[in-house]
Amino acid sequence: MSNINENKMENNNELLLKFGSLIKESDINFQIPDELMLCFIYARKRDVQRAMKLLKNYLRVMKNYPELFTDLRSERVKHVLDLGHLLASPIRDQNGSRVFIINARNWDVRRCSLEDVYSAVVFCFQMMVSEIETQSKGVVGIMDFQDFALHQIRHFTPSFLKKVADLIQDVFPIRLKGIHIVNEPRIMKILVAMIWPFLSNKIRNRLFFHGSCFKTLHHHVDPSCLPSNYDGCLGPMSSMHFSSVFFEEDYYSNIFECLN
Repeated sequence: MSNINENKMENNNELLLKFGSLIKESDINFQIPDELMLCFIYARKRDVQRAMKLLKNYLRVMKNYPELFTDLRSERVKHVLDLGHLLASPIRDQNGSRVFIINARNWDVRRCSLEDVYSAVVFCFQMMVSEIETQSKGVVGIMDFQDFALHQIRHFTPSFLKKVADLIQDVFPIRLKGIHIVNEPRIMKILVAMIWPFLSNKIRNRLFFHGSCFKTLHHHVDPSCLPSNYDGCLGPMSSMHFSSVFFEEDYYSNIFECLN
């Protein structure tokens, strides 16, 4: 086991040297810690050329959408996390992926705006991808739209949906293994039609709609890591707050802080 760990460390050091050289040759003029460089490297299966392209894309989106990334600290997103709209399963799925749930139930735009929720999602992505296992095994997303109404949908403008598509496609150093939509009302077809042109075929093929049929969800995500709300083996969603898995003291060691 020690030999395996030593070989992995040697491989990582070699990859870091190559990636660091590419960064020095670019117009990036600030220090990026090794842990963060590895996030981008693992997100592109250790291909440093593709990792460099991903890093440049990330910096470009940061520049284009400063309202999402500027001063992105726990204090800024705490009220969204406290409302229980963003959840994480304490158990990984059958493939070792982290299970992340966006819970749109009871979303009150007067208490937190759509931009607030999206910034909190970016923050959660940063925390999840800081885990070494998640860097290689990725994330499975579940989006719950139970009781979603027309007055909520109107906040999803085409420009906002493009922003969402930009982030999840070749920008964030996270491997999205699947996006599962549950409890969606019929009016969700409006949102799907609006965002569809912005999605790559790769993301389209990883997007699944289950309605309230959780058996089809179980074909993709093992019930052992799902809340009882989805006929899973764990407790209710209310017990799966993000801060229950990623403790608040960990927020202050966010490896993305040099970019935020």
